[in-house]
Amino acid sequence: MADMKPLPSLTMFFPCYRDEATVEPLTRACLEVGRRLTDDLEVLIVDDGSPDRAGLIADRLASEHPEVRVIHHGTNRGYGQALLSGWRGATKEYVFYTDGDMQFDVGELTRLVDRLPGHDLVVGYRLRRAEGWSRALFSQAHNLLLLALFGAHFRDTDCSFKLVHRDLLRRVRFRTTGALVDAELLLQARSLGARMTQVGVRHFARPHGRSTCLNPRLVAQTLRDYIDLRIKLSS
Repeated sequence: MADMKPLPSLTMFFPCYRDEATVEPLTRACLEVGRRLTDDLEVLIVDDGSPDRAGLIADRLASEHPEVRVIHHGTNRGYGQALLSGWRGATKEYVFYTDGDMQFDVGELTRLVDRLPGHDLVVGYRLRRAEGWSRALFSQAHNLLLLALFGAHFRDTDCSFKLVHRDLLRRVRFRTTGALVDAELLLQARSLGARMTQVGVRHFARPHGRSTCLNPRLVAQTLRDYIDLRIKLSS
């Protein structure tokens, strides 16, 4: 049939923390894109204990749209825990996730779907980064540490634009719960023999707020987490 949707079912999710300005437009964009891709859509918002009105806005959107569901963290647990909540809470056959700050165009999910046949995981990478040199340097450090410690090469390890089959997520047993869960998904997928491919997507400056990923304490913790993850995955 000419109007057949390419996906049997789809969860689209994003974590939000201090994202009250973007949670509504991003949710509406997910609804618009997702409805073109499947007749069985779920948009999952993970409110990571956001101190602003993001959680309230998410609840209103859930009351207005049957496809929208919200997971609330009573306190801020961090990015890694928010991703884990999204992966564990997803109910559809395919799971797509992005960030809540709208630095990606969810319309480009169609590019990942086009590459999906024959693959369990489609990994987005930023064609051109919209942030300054310091943020780009931090991202490159992720890639180099993954290569040095695990012998794994990905173009953009921490790019939050990925599409994965839920059967693969069920097989992954995460050993970390911090900011490296995104990298661990790639590593465990590789060890499980998952079929992966990488697709370039556009990246935009944050329309509101600013990133906190370059906090010196967080950078130091990330380095410790990589070493800890290497030990855990070797045991």
